[in-house]
Amino acid sequence: MVEVIGFGLAGACVALQLQRAGYDVRVIDDGCKGSSQVAAGLVNPVAGRNFEPSWEVEKAWGIALPFYQSLGSSLFHSLPILRLWFDDTDRSKFERKRELVRPWIANVTDEGVLWKQGGWLDCLRFLKVAREEFLAKGGEWRNTPEGGLQIWCAGASGLMRNDFLDVEHRSARGEILTVRIPDWGESRILNRAGWVIPIGGDFYRVGATYDWDQLEIGVTEKGKQKIERMLKTFTKCDYEVVDHVAGIRPIINRSMPTIKYQKGKGWMVNGLGSKGVIYAPRVGLEMIERLS
Repeated sequence: MVEVIGFGLAGACVALQLQRAGYDVRVIDDGCKGSSQVAAGLVNPVAGRNFEPSWEVEKAWGIALPFYQSLGSSLFHSLPILRLWFDDTDRSKFERKRELVRPWIANVTDEGVLWKQGGWLDCLRFLKVAREEFLAKGGEWRNTPEGGLQIWCAGASGLMRNDFLDVEHRSARGEILTVRIPDWGESRILNRAGWVIPIGGDFYRVGATYDWDQLEIGVTEKGKQKIERMLKTFTKCDYEVVDHVAGIRPIINRSMPTIKYQKGKGWMVNGLGSKGVIYAPRVGLEMIERLS
């Protein structure tokens, strides 16, 4: 019996991949809300200000997209991402990196560069559907460990508890708003020192902040105001804030997944950070290789 501890993005993918490979799997989850329950689910193949493709993104997304599609067509929403220019220097930086990022370029205009292969995963729905499949196929679900080979997918809480020895992390708290903007009609994901994601109707997710010092204080008025200032750089339309959430990104090495074994403890799968949607299905397959 393999026990997967934690059922966020990483734990769900590990548990399902192992189960599909024929392993008997027991999920241990205490029901506490983690970052996966509030994540925006953004998939951006070329993130950051330096036009660097995410680590091995083609390989990872080639595994992730079919995995999500196997659970239902309504989970992943494919949308182009418009990376708006900051200034002329920013555009010149892009031109120097153009060949590196060519696979993801859909168009380049005076407004910005349009990335393809982007979108967002409905993380809450994914966790619900993943749990349903796991249980329907005979998986066990418990609140506390019962024994067996353990794989710890405990996210930021596990890192802050120091569940595993010699794991340095730089986890970051992030805040996200959901807003209603009647009649704006923007259908692209917008990205520039923050992002706006259309999630249907007149609703959009906007974020996100990064705070490396005050990890467990939840949402703040300061964070809300920062995101609202960010939103106003994308649109002049009136808006209504309908939700405000916070979560802690588990970051070990620039949001690259970390798999570690510790004698007497078992395996750790962690560190997916803001790239969990891209990398979680891949680490599930890698755990099959490690265990076999």
